[in-house]
Amino acid sequence: GVNTLTYTYTDGNGCTNTATTTVTVTGLPLVSFSGLSSEYCEDDNSSVSLTGSPDPDNLGGTGVFSGSGVTDNGNGDGTFVPSSAGPGLHNVTYTYTDGNGCTASQTQTVNVNALPTVAFSGLASEYCVDAPQVTLTGFPSGGSFSGTGISGNNFDPGAAGVGGPYNITYTYTDADGCTNTEVQQVTVNPLPTVSFSGLNSAYCINAGPVTLSGSPSGGTFTGTGISGNTFYPSVAGVGGPYTI
Repeated sequence: GVNTLTYTYTDGNGCTNTATTTVTVTGLPLVSFSGLSSEYCEDDNSSVSLTGSPDPDNLGGTGVFSGSGVTDNGNGDGTFVPSSAGPGLHNVTYTYTDGNGCTASQTQTVNVNALPTVAFSGLASEYCVDAPQVTLTGFPSGGSFSGTGISGNNFDPGAAGVGGPYNITYTYTDADGCTNTEVQQVTVNPLPTVSFSGLNSAYCINAGPVTLSGSPSGGTFTGTGISGNTFYPSVAGVGGPYTI
């Protein structure tokens, strides 16, 4: 408010006089701003609108936003981008200077949370289409798996079918509401086309050895009367049908 200052002087003759002046002390502006939440996730690329009060558009003066991840848009408006600020605690400040040259500010603290570290194990890079399903384990636990051939936390090559590479994703959301994923690829291979020749449907017990030929080469023969790639009717003995 307006204050009166008085200087009083008395000289050696006992005469007194005074000088008086007034001075005005202006209170600081009451500053605040809105739009900022207390925390965000580091992958949040949204532009958070900040609105300062007093508004220079209405009351004059200047209003400026500052801080990590902050862009001052002028006239008491600003933008905060969590991903630009990065993980950690950050101070966002609105500073307002009124027409009298008096300046005040408000600072709010915002926490940008780092994304959780996510991984999973149990998945090979490739399987045969007739392979049994495998159980996957996610870290931290409590997330969910998705992708071709996934049921719960299991991957079934037969259900996925021949093809790939398929993307298998583990998604986890932590207590701060921040989500991260781990993606691995898997290929499901077809079974080889297999055949063999040289075997008749019936032999006499005294028939000689029969040489068998497999395609593709490099496989193995098994069954009653088999030794290497040869079928011996006499070794198999009377009976059957035997499976070769």
